[in-house]
Amino acid sequence: MTPGSSISFLGVDGSGKSTIARALREKLAAADRKVRILSRRDYLREQPSGHVADVNRTLYDAGLRSLYSFARTDKGQALGELLPGPPGDLRSSALEQKLNAVRISADSQAITAAALSEIAGSLVYYASVVRPELDRGTVVIEETHPLKTVTKLCLLASQIASDERHGRAAVTALRSATMILAPDPFRDVPVLVRCDPQRAYDRLIAARGGLGVLEHHGLAGRGTGREAYLDLMTRVQEAFEDVAQSWRCVVVDSDDESRYRSVKRAVETILADPRTAHLT
Repeated sequence: MTPGSSISFLGVDGSGKSTIARALREKLAAADRKVRILSRRDYLREQPSGHVADVNRTLYDAGLRSLYSFARTDKGQALGELLPGPPGDLRSSALEQKLNAVRISADSQAITAAALSEIAGSLVYYASVVRPELDRGTVVIEETHPLKTVTKLCLLASQIASDERHGRAAVTALRSATMILAPDPFRDVPVLVRCDPQRAYDRLIAARGGLGVLEHHGLAGRGTGREAYLDLMTRVQEAFEDVAQSWRCVVVDSDDESRYRSVKRAVETILADPRTAHLT
């Protein structure tokens, strides 16, 4: 059996990762490759059952509860009061929209705890869901590498930490994540999508009309608009550039005003890499 490969994307919110991932899937499917786009959230939204699903669900929920339970709204309400108790579904679109809309301030240690939960959940998800697909010869495409969420959480936690030790803990967690979540050099191909944050912001607003809760400094209580997005995403992009070389990322550019040209060129660049040569 031809071994499977995992192709995952790093890039700021709105950079075009999902669009490139879907185009890559179509290209590989046309070449008669068995290919799937997978994500932890979509996997859990399908309401899988069994012990594997239970472990994945528990760790995913732990991250969300760590992030939100101890945060407070601008009216002083504990955000945890808005969350359904176990086994309530934390992945519903209605709850996500509610959380995106509230103005909150979170605790730096709780945010770091959420990042650690994200790391643990990603490891379990890879071992229990992604790796079996690779063993079956599937090309697995992950639109967003888990390091993206961990990076945003750790940057926010370090920014608002009132104690220097807590700030260092968030920085250490991020450094550890770059090692713990590093791709397998024999099976995984990480892709860094470079995009000017201003262009990415414009794309997000055009597509969705607003920003999500982890796309600005809202958790830090320091703004939810354009400037907050640009500041956070500039920091995120700098962090990704730091890991791109050590991870041997395929680097693609999505700044072209023509989305079609950007996507076409990105797919060609990914498939021209020696690690993906066997896929087409």
